[in-house]
Amino acid sequence: MNMKKVSLFLTVVLLGTIACSAQDISLPAPEKTGGKTILETLWNRASGTEFSSRMLSDQDLSNLLFSAIGVNRENGKLTSPTASNHQEIRVFVFTEKGVCEYLNESNVLHPVVSGDHRDIIAGRQGWVKTAPVVLLIVADGKKFGGDDERSRLVMGVDAGIVSENVNMFCASMGWVTRPRMSMDTPAVKELLGLDDTQYPLLNNPVGYAK
Repeated sequence: MNMKKVSLFLTVVLLGTIACSAQDISLPAPEKTGGKTILETLWNRASGTEFSSRMLSDQDLSNLLFSAIGVNRENGKLTSPTASNHQEIRVFVFTEKGVCEYLNESNVLHPVVSGDHRDIIAGRQGWVKTAPVVLLIVADGKKFGGDDERSRLVMGVDAGIVSENVNMFCASMGWVTRPRMSMDTPAVKELLGLDDTQYPLLNNPVGYAK
């Protein structure tokens, strides 16, 4: 392998070994079929805390993130509705290798910080760190265009819709997840460089079933 190829190999980051680099990580296009019917999904919906240690495949992670806040129409609207289509909800992906933000318009992961930071999401619930992926749902008041009490309430509703999309997708696929509010919020905001109008609201540890 020549030095040019070595350099390329060290720069490109595959999802199975996320270690944040300066480059965005392209995801496979989300699939359009798969999973259980809606009624089967509802009958199977349950929260869990035991995960396989196996990392999600690139395709599965793409499908998961598309379900959360993916662009599903040519007009740029999303799988998860938001008030007045503000699209203020942001999703960050925590793994043992690093933290990335999902950029839905381009279907890529944007590296934010390297290293395993699942502990600040887990808090006193150590089982969270056994999930190979933890999705953090953040409401961005700047994108929403307001930060008063009513705006924060509406953003919380929008965040809940995204979490429910994740819950339903996991139930449909036979995966494990659990919606949570607990986390070390000040540490999360410091890690991600969030300001006082950007709110980490919910998180969903996600993994394959054992």
